[in-house]
Amino acid sequence: LKDEYLVMVGICTHLGCSPKYRPGIGELDADWLGGFFCPCHGSKFDLAGRVYKSVPAPTNLPVPPHAYLSENQLVIGSESKESV
Repeated sequence: LKDEYLVMVGICTHLGCSPKYRPGIGELDADWLGGFFCPCHGSKFDLAGRVYKSVPAPTNLPVPPHAYLSENQLVIGSESKESV
């Protein structure tokens, strides 16, 4: 909804571990462009939460319903500020 923010559920879609934010290019390997890495079983997600191929996680990190109540206020769990 806003380009400067990323709203995702920070739980690996493989077994529910917590992926770590690894923004550094080449931090994990030569092909790593930054993103989220789950050290428990090796799942990788890019900076938009999309899962890499050939890792244990079956799907992308989910984006929960959310809305901005104002410039500085975010509500998670609702897709419109009218229903809050």
